[in-house]
Amino acid sequence: MFLLVAAVAATAQYQLPNAGFEQWDGGNTSEPTHWNTFSSSDGSYATLASSNHHYRRNGGRPGTAGSHFLTLYTQSILGIKANGNMTTGRIHAGSMTATSSENYNYTQRSNADHSLPFTGTPDSMYVWVSYYAADAGSQAQVSAILHGDNDFRAPNQEGDASLYCAKAVARFGRTTSSAHSYQWQQMKVPFVYDGNAAPRYMLVNLTTNATPGGGDGNDSLSIDDIEFVYSAWLTGISVGGQPIEGFQKGRFDYTLHVDDASLLADGSVTVTTEASDATVGIERMAVDTIPESALFVITVTAEDGVTVRTYTVRLIHGEPGPVGIDSPVAPASLRVYPNPTTDHVTVQAEGLVLLTDLQGRELLRRTVHGSARLDLHTLPAGTYLLRCGQATRRLVKK
Repeated sequence: MFLLVAAVAATAQYQLPNAGFEQWDGGNTSEPTHWNTFSSSDGSYATLASSNHHYRRNGGRPGTAGSHFLTLYTQSILGIKANGNMTTGRIHAGSMTATSSENYNYTQRSNADHSLPFTGTPDSMYVWVSYYAADAGSQAQVSAILHGDNDFRAPNQEGDASLYCAKAVARFGRTTSSAHSYQWQQMKVPFVYDGNAAPRYMLVNLTTNATPGGGDGNDSLSIDDIEFVYSAWLTGISVGGQPIEGFQKGRFDYTLHVDDASLLADGSVTVTTEASDATVGIERMAVDTIPESALFVITVTAEDGVTVRTYTVRLIHGEPGPVGIDSPVAPASLRVYPNPTTDHVTVQAEGLVLLTDLQGRELLRRTVHGSARLDLHTLPAGTYLLRCGQATRRLVKK
């Protein structure tokens, strides 16, 4: 297991380093660790462009546990507006004309400080932003480009599908009408996989204006907590080759009546995943005799190995009818946390709660109205099932 985890860690990266801008190379105007701005740019006008366009701020987006966030500013240099610009690569300042192709951000593979190896394939990018612009029509931009083994240049090469794998681009107008207040919004942006290159590097670029030289002096873009999201959703469940009617990917528990007892056997439940790189495990629990039934626990693990969702399907034999959600028996609400746990869990439910092992042996029963704390310190480490009515949750004890 250790060797497998080590091998995965060595060949793939799933999140940005310092994505919450908590670590900085020095003071408030230094560069965030693993990020680069004009002070480390290259090109003919690097020295002229090296003035500060960013600042470390205290606080962060709503609900943050962090202490800092990043703010970028648009500045005017010799009468030319220079957008605030931050990248995981390197800024090349090659011209005094803002729209010149000699100005770009790029991955510099020969320099570890200006390149980010990345072979994961995220499905979405979530990012918290607060944006002020004097012109209500201005748009800031956050982009993430997953590209091949090349020194990719943005925006110059963004149209060359042979060089990149996927892009996630968020353009948005101001979230606040005051330069002195923060109005945070979380942007959720899908990655579009329309390139032909194998994923090797990630180039993330943040700017106060999507148009080079656009906007006004002192426009500001604040950014916090960039997260790459990997899908562990199902898009369908079938029993005996027939899709469950009324399936919803956000509903995790299903109880169905079937007229064919053979559907209670292994292999009768199949699924489709939202992301092709997700892995699925389907485990059939012990069959009850009265009524004759089987419980299938479906575990979906995203590419990152961290994002996991669990669906359950309980099949009951004895009432002929089409495959579909059993409407007379609504699944009970059942929540359990923390999960995984070490010695206790809090359960939220209404009714009789049963704790069993994977062989169906009952280990604990408790009637719960609202919430209750269950002591598990006498149980060995392993995987268990909590049930309340037709709802089932998988519980892991470390």
